Amino acid sequence: MHHVGLKASPSETLSLGALFFDFSDTAGASGGLNAQELNLYAEWVVNPHLIISPLVGFYSPDNSAAEGGSQLGSNDTNTYAQVIAIMPF
Repeated sequence: MHHVGLKASPSETLSLGALFFDFSDTAGASGGLNAQELNLYAEWVVNPHLIISPLVGFYSPDNSAAEGGSQLGSNDTNTYAQVIAIMPF
């Protein structure tokens, strides 16, 4: 797996980032689970006890489950989103 990450902080309370993952030579070098993934995210410090972090991700497998991969249906790009609330104390 190869990983590259970039992060910028335009203000003290906001950070923006991008994460790229390249999954290659997987499943005993068969390549069955090879894929690429890109995640774009933000970290907003609302106050000392609350951080909100939305993320949108794009996962693109080389193979579907029918072709020996892990994604059911097809090998089309899977787009997903999440929001995490972090509450440090």
